[in-house]
Amino acid sequence: MQDNKDSKIQELEAIVDNFADSLAESLFHATQILSKIVETTERYYDGSHSRFVADRSALVATELGMNEADVTTIKIAAQLHDIGKVGMPDTLLFKYQNEMSDKELNQYRQHPELGYNILKLHPNFSEIAQIILQHHEKIDGSGFPRFLTRDSIHIGAKIIGVVSYYHNQLHLRQRAKGENFQGSVQYSSTSAFLTSTRERYNSAMNYLNRKAGVLYDKKIVSIFTGIIEAERREMGLRSIMRLPINAIEPGMVFAEDYFTSFGMLIAAKGESTTKESIRALSKFFDSGELPHRMLVMK
Repeated sequence: MQDNKDSKIQELEAIVDNFADSLAESLFHATQILSKIVETTERYYDGSHSRFVADRSALVATELGMNEADVTTIKIAAQLHDIGKVGMPDTLLFKYQNEMSDKELNQYRQHPELGYNILKLHPNFSEIAQIILQHHEKIDGSGFPRFLTRDSIHIGAKIIGVVSYYHNQLHLRQRAKGENFQGSVQYSSTSAFLTSTRERYNSAMNYLNRKAGVLYDKKIVSIFTGIIEAERREMGLRSIMRLPINAIEPGMVFAEDYFTSFGMLIAAKGESTTKESIRALSKFFDSGELPHRMLVMK
C-alpha cells in the first residue's frame, strides 16, 4: 500500500516538474520574442542597448547577493525595459532628454507606463512589469512616472536606471548635421576604442558618482562602476582581429554589430561569445547571413 502511495506521489511530482519546465520554456520564448521587438528601437546605438543593460544588471544583482530567481527577473526586466518605446517616432529614439521639446519629453515619459501596461497582462510578467514601470524613478523623487523615492523603488529598477544611463551616454550614436547619424564605428585596436570613448566614459562615471546617494543608490553605483572599470582594464589587454566562425571561441567579444539581411541584430558589439551563441551564429553563417570573417576582440 505504502509503495503504491509513494509511486503516486512520485508520479504527481513528475507532472508538476514537467509543467514547471513547460512554463519556464514558454516564458523564455515569450521573452525572446519581446526582446527582438525591443531591438527595433535600438538602431541609433552601437551594439544592443537592451542586451548590455540586461547582462550588466544581472552582474550587479549577483554582486548584491540576490538569488538566481531574482537575478533572472531583473535580467528579463532589463532586457525589456524600453518596450514602451516601440512605435515611438525617431525624434525620441535618438535624443537625450535635455534635447527634447516639451511635447517630445511628455511623450517620451510615457514609455515606462506603456511598457507596464503591455506586460502586466501576463501573470508571469507582473513583477517584471513593475520594474519596467519604475526604471526611470530616482531615489530623491525627481524621476517619473510616479515620483517614487528610496525604498518604494524596486531594487531591479534602481539597477536598470544606473546601467541604462551609462550605456546611453557611451553608446547612443552621435548625431551629425540635420537628421544624419554617424554609423557604427570600427576600431583598429582596443586602445583606439578606449581612447575614443574616454571623454564620454569619464563624464558618465563622474556623473554617476556625483549623483550616488542623490538620484541613484550608492551601493549599486559602486558595484556597477567597479564592473565597468574592470571590463575596460581587461579590454586594454585584448587585440582586435577578424576570424572565421570556426576560430571564434567562448569569451571573445564582438567588435562590430552583425545583422541578418532582413535587419535583425544577431551579434552585438561588446557582447561576449558563448558556446551557445557560436553554435547559433554557425547556422546563420551556413545560410549566408554572416561574412566569412567576423571582427572580434581576443
